[in-house]
Amino acid sequence: MDVAVGSDASTHRRALIALVAVGLGLLCLSPIMLHCLFLVPGDACDDFAWFAFVQGGIYAVGVWLILRHTWRRRAALLVILAVAVVARLVALPAPTALSTDIYRYVWDGRVQASGINPYRYIANDDKLAGLRDDAIYPNVNRPEAPTIYPPVAQMLFLAITRVSETLTAMKVAMLGFDIVTMLAIIAFLRREGAAPERVLIYAWHPLPIWEFSGAGHVDSAAIALMCVAFLLTMTNRRSLAGVALALSALIKPFALVISPALWRPWDWRMPLAFVAAAVACYLPYLGVGAKVFGYAEGYGDEEGYRDGRGFFPVQLLQSLGLPFPGGVSYALAALAVLAALAALVAFRPRPKSGVETAAPVLLATGFTVLISPHYAWYFAWVLPFLCRFLYVPLLYVTLASSVFYLSEIIGAHAYYRAGIVLYGGFVIVAAIDLLIRWSQSSVRRTA
Repeated sequence: MDVAVGSDASTHRRALIALVAVGLGLLCLSPIMLHCLFLVPGDACDDFAWFAFVQGGIYAVGVWLILRHTWRRRAALLVILAVAVVARLVALPAPTALSTDIYRYVWDGRVQASGINPYRYIANDDKLAGLRDDAIYPNVNRPEAPTIYPPVAQMLFLAITRVSETLTAMKVAMLGFDIVTMLAIIAFLRREGAAPERVLIYAWHPLPIWEFSGAGHVDSAAIALMCVAFLLTMTNRRSLAGVALALSALIKPFALVISPALWRPWDWRMPLAFVAAAVACYLPYLGVGAKVFGYAEGYGDEEGYRDGRGFFPVQLLQSLGLPFPGGVSYALAALAVLAALAALVAFRPRPKSGVETAAPVLLATGFTVLISPHYAWYFAWVLPFLCRFLYVPLLYVTLASSVFYLSEIIGAHAYYRAGIVLYGGFVIVAAIDLLIRWSQSSVRRTA
């Protein structure tokens, strides 16, 4: 018995040392990657991209360690959280080489603070000339277009800029939301009896580190509220879950994708709370009428969704010389597939409490493959669900999204090359994953 206990302790100690080593490896790369961003000319982040791939490989080793071992002490979780926080603090001073969206956040907050509806005027309208400065306004992207961000995002921009109209304040706020996400993940993992150390799948992933603390993307707040909605659903507080889901969707709409996994058929508390919260959030901005939807339509044109070139499956058919649909036809077909997946998830038998582990991953995978996003940070929202149910092909796509940092991939004409890396690789990894699951199933049947 003593020998077994000693062996157990020794194995745990070796695993913990390995985890610390992996964490240090991830942290050692962070200052180098930060340095690359300061050297970036324009949008060419090639050196950063290659280091991001390496950091993703180190991260993958950490994921393997977490899944391989049973962690009976809190030391591993403390290591995971410490590395996660330090990595984010290193990324915090990053320049705006990855994205300039954060300038629009600060600008929209400033416009609202002056008593002006942010949807009323474009940034370069002369009526806003009195708000211009040399630090924020010259860097606002698409100054000739209305803001694209929904009402709850606008409320956040106003609140944060009342503390300070700086990029650092915005980034610190997004870092705070990122910590909320990690705590929510730990909470729902523990509630399900899963190892809380699986939070590493989110916490050490390069995307949240660099895109939220480094670039300050507001997606961090949307993900945090989505995870809170998830946790509230597990505790059967469905009205509050509906409110949290609405707040998340009115920052970035991806929360809508997984909502069928949270809804219990014929229980109208969540949808009614969602609608009520959404209406309440839109009310302060409705004075501008239809302009409240901002740049949504123009953005779809800019990204090639209207003519179809923004969808990788359409580009693939075109490159193979096969008949291909236009953007609207493809979008309708993709929505029909997603609606079918949503109905399957919403109405299939499920546990009386909690949320089925695979359902959100199924919905997220379908959405990601069919819509084929064009920016790395658009893939980060799936990570909390991979902490519950690790689907390696989808994890691969999140890591491969660093391809968007390469200068040769920037621009709509290059989305096809990125798609080959992302979704071609996805198909290969999915086939391998299916074979492994099938072989394991066969072994269990014959055992």
